[in-house]
Amino acid sequence: MFHDLQSDGLGDGPKRDRSGESERPLADREVPLGQTRPSAIADAVHAWLDGEATESQARRAESGREVDFWKRIDEDLAARRRLRTPAHLQAQIMNALPMHAPTLVTPWWKREFVVTPTGAIAVATTLVVAAAAATALVLRLPH
Repeated sequence: MFHDLQSDGLGDGPKRDRSGESERPLADREVPLGQTRPSAIADAVHAWLDGEATESQARRAESGREVDFWKRIDEDLAARRRLRTPAHLQAQIMNALPMHAPTLVTPWWKREFVVTPTGAIAVATTLVVAAAAATALVLRLPH
């Protein structure tokens, strides 16, 4: 069954003829065609990066561009490894940190409610006394 995914949603109108449209270009495909495995250039560079080959062997394998790329990466990383945080900035960061571990504060309505026998007796006694006092007050009022 043919589904026109580009329709304007107005029902089963006439279908457009897509035979005149060009096919998607090869650059738009997800996987390039014709490559079955990585080239031997990558193997030479991997061997050089792993320390199993020399730089000259990696360059001889026609991978000079890749060797230059990885050398630039190494130089950039070496420069970044030498960077140090200024002492005053490090002190500000350390002073901003709390001295104790933060605790999670949960609202009272989400906390667990635990009733101990002593608490239950105290609440029941308070309710009985309050009810007795209210009853005595109501009976003393003049009618």
